[in-house]
Formats: sequence, structure tokens, C-alpha cells
Amino acid sequence: MKIMYVCDKCGKQQKAKHDSTAPRCCGYEMSEKVNFDSVDDILDFAIEKEVDAQHFYNEWAEKVKNPAIGEMLKELALQEKGHEEHLRRVKSHGELKPSEKHITDLKIADYLIEIVPTEDMDYQQALTIAMEREQSSVNLYKTLAKLAPYDTIQNLFLNLVEEEMQHKARLEDEYDENILRDN
Repeated sequence: MKIMYVCDKCGKQQKAKHDSTAPRCCGYEMSEKVNFDSVDDILDFAIEKEVDAQHFYNEWAEKVKNPAIGEMLKELALQEKGHEEHLRRVKSHGELKPSEKHITDLKIADYLIEIVPTEDMDYQQALTIAMEREQSSVNLYKTLAKLAPYDTIQNLFLNLVEEEMQHKARLEDEYDENILRDN
């Protein structure tokens, strides 16, 4: 697997370093571009993204001052841990079929402004960050499904798309009921 960063403005490319922060170019964060050499590379990349998500949610669960927000973030970290374990099982032996259920996407996350997490963030900000991260995961798994060389691996990622959409839908329902309806 080869990871590069590409500037969306000028096209400049830069090799990825071992830290997890994306470099900046033209005033913006550069986009990650990944080339996979094998199915294991695809699965390893997905596992790494789930671990990163766990670390993010656990880190902010400890930093936020509001205990209810901390609990919500810990719950999200546990869901990401489940995805990581699921991917590891599939990597070692397994097959998945996509589910047939339909998840309603309220698309609330599509209209929210990106928020940087802070220790003092309120419930609305925490929900916004979580929805954005879930949408990012949906986009990632859709892309990985398209890259998957085998139906089994493609089905794995389509299943993860559905799971992430369920998480996002739950967060959007929460936002709709507790933020939008209160305003």
C-alpha cells in the first residue's frame, strides 16, 4: 500500500509520513490518495481507519467537560471497535453478504459547517463532528467497495457502508429531535 497526499488546488503530491496528520498546501489540508497492492492492504487500511476513529472518540471523550457528551463519544468508540474486530475476522477468514435493509439518510450532515472539537463543545457541536466523521466513513467504504477485486471484499465494504449509515442516521435523528426541533 502506498499513501500519498495530493493538493486539491494545485495538484502537488507529497509522500505520506508516519504521523496521522495530513499536510497542508495552498491553505488547505491535502487529500489522501492510497494505492493498494493487495486485498490485505485494503483491509489493513480499513482497520487503520477504524482504529483512528476509536482513538479520536476516546480522546475527546476524556477531554470534553460535559459527561453526557463524553458518554456519547465513548459509545461511538465502541461501535468503531466492533468494526475493527469485524474487519480483522474477515481478514483472517470470512465472508459477508450485504444486507437488504434500507436506511433513510436525512442528509443533515451535508448542510452542517465543519467544526473543530474543543473541550467546551456543546451537544450540537459533538453531534455535528460525529455525523461528519460517519459520513466520511461512508464515503471511504463506498470507495473501497469500488476498488475491491473480489465480491466477498466488496460485500464487506458495502456492509460497512450500511453500518456507518445506520450510525449517521441515529446521530441525525438525535440532532433532528434535540437540536432542530428545539430551535
